[in-house]
Amino acid sequence: MIEASLNKTRKGGVVWHTQGSGKSISMACFAGKLIKQPQMKNPTLLIVTDRNDLDGQLYATFCSAKMLLGQDPKQIENIDDLRETLKDKPSGGIIFTTIQKFALKKEESHFPILSERDNIVVIADEAHRSQYGFDAMLDSETGSFKYGYAKHLRDALPCATFIGFTGTPIESEDRDTRAVFGEYISIYDIEDAVRDGATVPIYYESRLAKLNLDSEVFKKIDKEVGELVEGEQTNEQEKFKVK
Repeated sequence: MIEASLNKTRKGGVVWHTQGSGKSISMACFAGKLIKQPQMKNPTLLIVTDRNDLDGQLYATFCSAKMLLGQDPKQIENIDDLRETLKDKPSGGIIFTTIQKFALKKEESHFPILSERDNIVVIADEAHRSQYGFDAMLDSETGSFKYGYAKHLRDALPCATFIGFTGTPIESEDRDTRAVFGEYISIYDIEDAVRDGATVPIYYESRLAKLNLDSEVFKKIDKEVGELVEGEQTNEQEKFKVK
């Protein structure tokens, strides 16, 4: 993490931490350790979620860890509050925000730079979601190109380091958690969580659901469907009825 910040790769890595097994506490412990590293020179930590309820839950966890963190975290209220808080902030601070607050204002074509410090660390919760959209997409309504919130976030903090916490990392053509945040730096998967007793085992059982259809209703539906496809070839009628 520290190395990523110093060599300007901006990709701090991915922490794969199974949901329901203490991920929020692990994030608070990570933050507490990170801010005490001399190499980080009193960093600013920006905790990013993509839902208000998650923002509130995580903020409450960090507030409970004040003794560990040595400071009170701040929860951003709106877009203007976000910009005022981060604009040229000299050092320190644990700030909570939803990624949607990195939206452009009506008159803006790109997000303004808020800080060029290299000891800002963005910690994204549920990093497999809402952290994409770096390629331009044409807005059919305005005729202009637009980007996702993650692009605006990086435009605002061009020298920050990004680390992702997630219980379900993904890898696809247009959404790849490791491509955005870097390689795994810690993996605590479901097997680890079950072995430690942090979560209960999950069992899957194949079961066929029995459906009882009212024969009279079925006849009525069949008749009405038949009228809809009247004129079609017999085999096409039967295919339509099956659907």
